[in-house]
Amino acid sequence: MEPLRIEENYRPLLIAGLSSTYLFDSPMDINSQWQKFNSMKEWIPEKKNDYAYGICIDLDHGKGIRYVSGVEVSSIKNLPGTMSSRELSSFTYAVFAHNGHVYTISNTCDIIWKEWIPESGVGKPENADFFFERYSEEFDPRKGFGGIEIWIPVVNNYKDSKRILA
Repeated sequence: MEPLRIEENYRPLLIAGLSSTYLFDSPMDINSQWQKFNSMKEWIPEKKNDYAYGICIDLDHGKGIRYVSGVEVSSIKNLPGTMSSRELSSFTYAVFAHNGHVYTISNTCDIIWKEWIPESGVGKPENADFFFERYSEEFDPRKGFGGIEIWIPVVNNYKDSKRILA
């Protein structure tokens, strides 16, 4: 598996939506979170585009994740109180396609983390405790297919920086 592209120094993102914590030793019901979010997303003020984002934030000691289902906004000033936000700094990202059903996204992530990253020579930036899924207008939530990308913040661990991130 190879990335679709490398997004160098991609701009910061401000994402607003719903946030929940999921522990790896318990069932994860991210689908219900998305259903709830989808019923509320039209009320989010100051949306910048039609992409939806699923941010996976590492919890201490690999116990689980904090998952944010949201949209990009220009401001959180008028955000409803039931919603939260996450600001993502500028990073370089390796962007991968996920061509399967949304329920199998963990399989694509496993290939990225267990195969591509170790073989590619890239690493995770120290201040990046997350990665995200980006859903375009082509994504069909009823069918669970189309328009899914996985964005991984990366730094080049090779002295010859042109090897991967050229």
